[in-house]
This record gives sequence, structure tokens and C-alpha cells, in this order.
Amino acid sequence: MSRSSPIAAGMIFRTWWPLALSWFMITVEQPILAAVVARRAEPKVQLAAWGMAFFLVIVLSAPSISMLAASTALSKDRASYRQGRRYMLWLSVGLTGLHALLAFTPVFELVVLGLISAPAELVEPVRNGVRLMLPFVPSLAIRRYQYGVLIRTDMARAVGVGTSMRLALEIGVAAYFFRFTQLDGVAIASTAISTGVVFEAIYATIRVRSVVQRQLVEEVDGGPPLTLPRFMRLYLPLVVTTLMQFLLQPMVSASLSRMPDSLGSLALWPVLYGILLMTNSAAIAFVEVAIVHLERPGSIEALGRFALGLGLSLAIVPMVLAWTPLGDLWFLRFAALPVELVGLAKEALWLTIPLPALMTLASMLQGTLINGQRTRSITEADSLSLAAVAVILTLGTILGGGACLEAGGVSESVLCGVSGVSVAMVAFICGSVVRNLWMWRQTQRVYLSIRLRQARV
Repeated sequence: MSRSSPIAAGMIFRTWWPLALSWFMITVEQPILAAVVARRAEPKVQLAAWGMAFFLVIVLSAPSISMLAASTALSKDRASYRQGRRYMLWLSVGLTGLHALLAFTPVFELVVLGLISAPAELVEPVRNGVRLMLPFVPSLAIRRYQYGVLIRTDMARAVGVGTSMRLALEIGVAAYFFRFTQLDGVAIASTAISTGVVFEAIYATIRVRSVVQRQLVEEVDGGPPLTLPRFMRLYLPLVVTTLMQFLLQPMVSASLSRMPDSLGSLALWPVLYGILLMTNSAAIAFVEVAIVHLERPGSIEALGRFALGLGLSLAIVPMVLAWTPLGDLWFLRFAALPVELVGLAKEALWLTIPLPALMTLASMLQGTLINGQRTRSITEADSLSLAAVAVILTLGTILGGGACLEAGGVSESVLCGVSGVSVAMVAFICGSVVRNLWMWRQTQRVYLSIRLRQARV
């Protein structure tokens, strides 16, 4: 369909739902693999080692993760696609070299024992997991770069198919090694996820070939060539943004450990964060939708209406879990939370209700800035958001760090009775509001440019 044709809600939905499905399956991947790891010998050690190994590899993968948005925005013709692919492949070679340096040299001890101070019993399982995931980083970069082209050419459904097959393959590989080998949990999970991502990279590369030949013109008339400086101006701020988002989890964990009832808050936080990830996956998928469809007439208003409906719909999920017995079922049966934490979990869920709507708005604004190639503004917004979260968490640590005495006594804590997870949720809301306000301000010039361009057409 021509990009000069008016946009309709159905077109937005057809692009969005396969991407939302893909993101959702990625969020459930980790709980599934963790469940396999937990059923091997020494589950406590294996789960801790798997979490650390995956965190190390995913931090190395930050540049690969950012390839999806960059490819969606820049692959407007075959010349740009090929040039961007060349940059992606060279970057993958460099990242794989860093990964190998970490996995097979004394750098590993420096990072894991020196910087992280991991317990000695975790060192070898983590090392083995990092080594087995060596194909992960380049395969992720290839997969996401090729998927950007498919999204841009209205082939988003192929993305959902690829991720579905990847998840099915990972479950099959994990089940096979669990049943027929004596490998430990970390080795099984690392092998399964590496196999899945390699498969998906191959699938995406094969799937995109005919699309590039049939649906991308050789070169856009009057368009600037995709030089390395132009590519990096759009791409590097996205990488920095991804790295800053990775900082949130350790920052929250460090703060919760210093607040009242730290053990309960630390146990509860991964469960609540998992609900947020699954709910927000549908909102995160809206970034690429905005990048692609902002080039069509009437797109700003149509995308805004869709984002509003999506944000309000997603907010129903935490509301239902907080308000109905479904929350008890989820926390007790699926998450296996101790009974004494369920009430606190449902209280904290009320604070999460605005977050899916805020994330949907952030995705539209972020997609707008990427479309306008103003990605530096996204980095600025995330920096301000991270600072806001840090301030709220620090205040929570200071004001909630005292003791709460019995009734009739004097509380030494200003936030006596307020849980650490509640403080964390308030911090997330404040950070999201700050981020959206900054991006909204920066998008106004992009919207003006789009309206002027569409008026001329």
C-alpha cells in the first residue's frame, strides 16, 4: 500500500498486533527458562547463576537491541538497507569479540569476582552460561535489523511468526536436554536461548530477501545517502538509552535492600516487575508502529487515538488483578508468593495502573523522535527519567530507613508503614511522567515538520 494513502485504525492494528505478540513472547521466555533451571540440582545456585549470566550477555547486547528501531527508520531503499546492514555486521563482529574476551579470558574474573563480587559457587556456572551464549549477540543484531525492514514494508506478521517459532524451538530444546542429558540448568537455558536466537536470525534473513527485492526501490530520489556519521547520529543515542534502562533494575534492588521489610520487598519486586513487563510489552511494540505510519496522511491524529485506546485498555490488566480474586490466583498459584505478601502485592498493583498508559504515550513519542531522526532527545528524556527515579528512591531510603515502633510509640521513619515496592512504583511513575514531558516538548517540531510535509503532498 502506498505511503501517500490516508491511514486508518485497521492499518495501525495490523502493524501493531504481531509486534505486540512478539514482545509478549519475549517477556515470557525468561520465566519459562527459569522454570527449567529451577528444576535442576541446586536450584538456588543455578537460578542465581542464570540470572547473572543472562544479565551480562544482555548488557553486551544493548547495541543489538537498538538495531530494530534504527533499521525501521533508515531502511527506506535498497541502498540504505545494504549500507546499514554493513554497519550492523561490523558492529556484530566487534561485540562478539568483546563477548569472547569476557567469556574466555581473565576479564571474566575481573568483572564477576571484582566488580560484581559474586559468590564463589556461582563463578563456573556463570562462565559456562556466558560461553554458551556466544552466538546470542550477533544473532540478535541480525534478527532485529532484518525485522526492521519487514515492519517498514508492512510485513509485521512475519515478525510474530518468527518469534513464535523461536519460542517453540527454545522450549523443545530445553525439554530435550532436561529429559535426556545431565546438563545443569544454566547450560540448558543458555543452549536453548542461543539456539532460538540463531534460528530466528536465519529465518529473518531468508524472509527479508524477497521483500528487499520487491518492495524497496533501489534509491529514494533526492534522499541523502546513509553514511556512517548519519547512521551513528540516529543509532548511538538509542544504544545509550537502552543501557540506561538496564540500570533501573540494580538501582531498585539496591534501594529496596535499604528500606523497611527489605526481604519481602525484594521477593515481591520481580513478580510485580514481571507483570509490568508483560503488560507493557504491548505498549513497547508501538514504537515501530509510530516510526512507520507517521509518513502517512492523518497519521498524527490516528496514532494518537489508537495510543489512547491502547493505553487505557492495558491499564485494565493491573486493575483487574488488584481488584478481583484473579490477583490472588495469580500471586498464589502462578507466582507462588507467600500468603503474607499477597495483600502487599495487590496494594502495590494499584500504583501500577497508570504505567501502561504512560508507556504507550512514551512509545508514540519515542517513535516520533526516531522518525524525525532526533534520537538525542530520547537519551535526554531517559537521563532525566533516571535522575527522577534515583531521587525518589533515595528519598525513600532516607525517609523510610528508620524503625517503625508499635502503636503509642514514636516512629523514627517518615514513611513508616509504606513498603519499599510502593516507593519503587511511585519512582517509576514520576520517572515516566518526566520522560514523557521532555519527549512531548521535543516532538512538537517533528509534528510541525510532518504536518507541513503532508500539506505539501
